[in-house]
Amino acid sequence: MTVVRKDLGANFPGVGETPLRPGESNGRVYLAPALLLAAMLVGLMLSLQTDNLNYRLQLLGLGLTLGCLGVAFLLWELSVAVGVVRFENASGSLRFSYAPLLDLLYPLAGALIMLPAILALWALLRGEAAADLGFGRRTVYVLGILGLVLLLQQLWALRLPRGLELTPEGVQGVRGLGSIVLDWDDLGGAAAMSTRTGSKLALHVITGEVHVLPRRLIGSDPDAVAAIVNYFLQHPADRGRLATPELAVQLVTQGA
Repeated sequence: MTVVRKDLGANFPGVGETPLRPGESNGRVYLAPALLLAAMLVGLMLSLQTDNLNYRLQLLGLGLTLGCLGVAFLLWELSVAVGVVRFENASGSLRFSYAPLLDLLYPLAGALIMLPAILALWALLRGEAAADLGFGRRTVYVLGILGLVLLLQQLWALRLPRGLELTPEGVQGVRGLGSIVLDWDDLGGAAAMSTRTGSKLALHVITGEVHVLPRRLIGSDPDAVAAIVNYFLQHPADRGRLATPELAVQLVTQGA
């Protein structure tokens, strides 16, 4: 399955109305990843300064975990740009999505953070003293539990399809958020909303309920996605075109 990146341009309906990221500077986008990558380097350097093999491997595992999270945060954030949508080009429906590779980063971090606990358990099975376990028994077990929870959470999320899918019957998704299944008749409209972490997509249900989708989970500019959702909400006769994703997006562009 290929995810297509399409730049709709500044003249597409709604694009630019809601700031994609908070504040005037994008420096904060790189702050958390930079700190995590710096912590990874510190962990790697410390791992070279100890003769305790368990401690060295645990520092290495923790450092790689922080680095993996830093890369994940950066790639997730940079995957969304103003006026740009990403969709799967062979899904049989219009599915706004992100690069499938990004699904691997958080499970990888979960597996890496379990490494200190696995090493400590292996050391105990070999009969080593608790004092030789590097971080200490309690610490490594806490890390192991956190890693296991993160890994299981990511595996559980795989039960849902990636991204937000538009079909002739309605909209559905969203992996990483929870199951959303709405008929077109249940949907009141879509809009981009501004939050302290930047813009998100809001799906307004006629009953008053609102589903808020982080932009990273749809891999697209919420302003553009909202315009596309609203177009097919208001033009029922065109919903059959959703079976051919690229043509569906072009249809909205032409109708704008």
